[in-house]
Amino acid sequence: MEVICGRTKFYNAMFLVHCATPAKPSHPILANVLVIADVETQEVHLNVTDLALTVQSSFAVQVLLKGEITVPVQMLFEIIKHFPHGNIFLNSQTQMIQLTEEEQSTKIYSLRISDTDSKYEIKGSSAEEFPPTNISDTTPVSLSMIVFKDGSKSVLHAVSADENNYLVTEVHVQLTQEKLKLIGTDGHGVAITEVSTQEIGRKPRQRVKSDEMLKFTLPDRVVREIARSLGDDIESTNILYGAQSSCLSLAWQDVILSCSVLEGIYPDCEKLLAQVSFEKEVFLARAPLVKALERLAVLTDKKAQEIYLQFDGSLQQLRLSIERKFSKGDLVIVANLPSEMMLNIQFNLKYLIEAAKAIPSTSIKMHLQQSDHPAMLVPYGDRPNPDVEMSMRHFLLPLYTPQQ
Repeated sequence: MEVICGRTKFYNAMFLVHCATPAKPSHPILANVLVIADVETQEVHLNVTDLALTVQSSFAVQVLLKGEITVPVQMLFEIIKHFPHGNIFLNSQTQMIQLTEEEQSTKIYSLRISDTDSKYEIKGSSAEEFPPTNISDTTPVSLSMIVFKDGSKSVLHAVSADENNYLVTEVHVQLTQEKLKLIGTDGHGVAITEVSTQEIGRKPRQRVKSDEMLKFTLPDRVVREIARSLGDDIESTNILYGAQSSCLSLAWQDVILSCSVLEGIYPDCEKLLAQVSFEKEVFLARAPLVKALERLAVLTDKKAQEIYLQFDGSLQQLRLSIERKFSKGDLVIVANLPSEMMLNIQFNLKYLIEAAKAIPSTSIKMHLQQSDHPAMLVPYGDRPNPDVEMSMRHFLLPLYTPQQ
């Protein structure tokens, strides 16, 4: 491999794949980046993977001699990071070494990085050791970056961090020509978000002429990485998904992100929640509610995180209270609710705070029935992205209160 490339382009591509590298790789090769010099396209491709997620970033260079090698991604990133602006020269080499006559010859792979004033050499591995990358070759579906980021942000908080139970560490995605739907649950609550794929006030986006719905389920870590990689300067991404190959790819600019979708049937949360009815509505300003919950959260511990909500229609207020063995707290905020409404209900404070923070509006509408029924939180009022038509429902299960 012989390549001449600009430092800025190299660094930007390395920064993207460096962030996607697993912190604790399950195999030494997964701590490497696969560097491919393509003489036909005059590009360098950088690949990193943790087997569940693969990120490829490409940039234009001058390729004098094609080749490929894998080297430690962290070391290469730090070297490029401290290079001055200008051209960088890459040269990969393979040497045959035989220590004794009885031993077989061993191949030693290395990558040299240099400019006019400095030269580095990194020991690497053969590109054949790097896991293969699967990229779906189906017809792409264009999706707005704002649509995906807003939708994923509103459900990721509801997904569990317990990797031992994969059923609650997933995000289920449904994509049609008209809307994107995402569903997440951790067993204590369910977040369902539907976002229109056509932003209000903008020209209609070119769509695939198909009535087929794309359905797939992704690990929450993959969804977070996709949302992180989609910068604000990216307008849209192309989604390529083939149900038969179980491979999902997203492509934008010079980046391709690929992963395997999870097998199995995702729980039909909507069918279950359709059996729940609500007769009471409460309107709360979001900022005072979040502030009150955060102030009371200092009294919680790992074993006891329950918070009591007392709705009083005659006083038009909501009383939030926590009582522990050695401490207690009580806060009152203004609420808009029916004058005859009186209801006491108990929630897990952590889940209630996360749900309230995730709702992208100035106010929250809380749908209630009784103390042993789920509550539904939906946005109400102004939103930060009014150009995106979005509906969000967060169902929160109450904590059981034994009868006295």
